[in-house]
Amino acid sequence: MFKPKTIITTVAARELFKILVRELEIDNNLSERTIMLVDNMVLLEQLKRAHIEDIKKRGSVELFKNGTQEMYRSNKSVDAVLKIVEQQRKLQAELKLTPASDRKVAGLVKSEGGDNDGDSDKRDEFEKF
Repeated sequence: MFKPKTIITTVAARELFKILVRELEIDNNLSERTIMLVDNMVLLEQLKRAHIEDIKKRGSVELFKNGTQEMYRSNKSVDAVLKIVEQQRKLQAELKLTPASDRKVAGLVKSEGGDNDGDSDKRDEFEKF
């Protein structure tokens, strides 16, 4: 049984770990390699939560003072959250856990592709030969 690393402390990240492991078990795709990707994804989730808390606390823009100058600038946590979400999406795709890689969708596309191209009879004759 795989467990999240000890540095994963947030409840949401630990729950995500359990969900991902369960999904990978269903697909029979659970290995040391995929657990490494899951660990990275869960760590990103924990970082994302921390950035979201920062945005809640300080807002999406912050007052910046540099000597006598005062200006508003965007909170860097906003950009960080966007980058983290994109990286998590890439990891999901690599784990084949996106809606596009869903096992049910893949099965439907595969079965429909063979029936619709009209060459399935020719391939069957060729394979018999």
